[in-house]
Amino acid sequence: MRKILFVALAVLVLSFGMLMLGCKSEGNESTHLELNTDFKKPTNLGNGEGKSVKVVLLLGQSNATGCALNSYLEENVGKEQYSVYEQGFSDVLINYSVDNQLNSSNGEFVKTGIGFGHKSEYFGPELGIAERLTEECPGETFVILKYTYSGSCLKTQWLEKKDRGDIYKACIKFTETYMDALLESNYNASLDAICWMQGESDAIGKTADEYYDNQKRFVSFLREDLGKYASCGGIYFIDAGIQEGTIFPRYEVVNEAKARFASESPLNLYFSTIEEGLTTKYEPKENPDLPHYDSMSELKLGYLFAEHIISSYDARN
Repeated sequence: MRKILFVALAVLVLSFGMLMLGCKSEGNESTHLELNTDFKKPTNLGNGEGKSVKVVLLLGQSNATGCALNSYLEENVGKEQYSVYEQGFSDVLINYSVDNQLNSSNGEFVKTGIGFGHKSEYFGPELGIAERLTEECPGETFVILKYTYSGSCLKTQWLEKKDRGDIYKACIKFTETYMDALLESNYNASLDAICWMQGESDAIGKTADEYYDNQKRFVSFLREDLGKYASCGGIYFIDAGIQEGTIFPRYEVVNEAKARFASESPLNLYFSTIEEGLTTKYEPKENPDLPHYDSMSELKLGYLFAEHIISSYDARN
């Protein structure tokens, strides 16, 4: 019994460690990070010959990184559908760097599939995004640029003293590196939408009260720094709400801030993961990883992002 309790505690500590790396302080001080920003140039783009490519930027902390196990996904969807995910979606390429390049595509653009989460045995919302975009937008080519950092805090790491923080700066360098690579390879590439799954780390204490102001500042920085890549009409910001529960005691404050921000511009979109029924309480079966979405909920998170991406394209036309 003591051994079982020890293992359960170890899993819980690991899960919360991934979730709560940032926001260690209730003050204004930042948590400095030494980040690997050696982003390698891709070797597999070829000549795009003017092909139109729609680019989506996927950002956030651990539920954006992906902590849902591939093994549970296979169990839930069956071997036939899982084999589709293993093969990947050829019309939705991804270039990704998660958790300071703990897992990355090493600068290459690859078919979006499984294994692009915190480690290769996990997947993130990119899988559901790719599946739904392939179904709903046949003949179109998409690229997902994914830069996430598990456990990160908006206030003190994406931002720093109300300015651009360590993670933000690394994210911008990542995005510029691979947007420029697409353009230099003769692709007609535009950055159309940013998907944001973050806020759990800010929902623990007083940082929640500043989430609206911090997010407003953060998105203004993104649009200012990446506006040179935007398509006509600007960059959509698609924001996922965080889950409820005692481990995030101020989740309502964060979600209210997200909804308020979304109400202020047609370019800001928000959806509630609570109302959509996303769960964290079933996997792993022996000791559920409560901070992180179960496999089918992680897949659905991607579907929800994709639906809003598609609606943003419809709004442009």
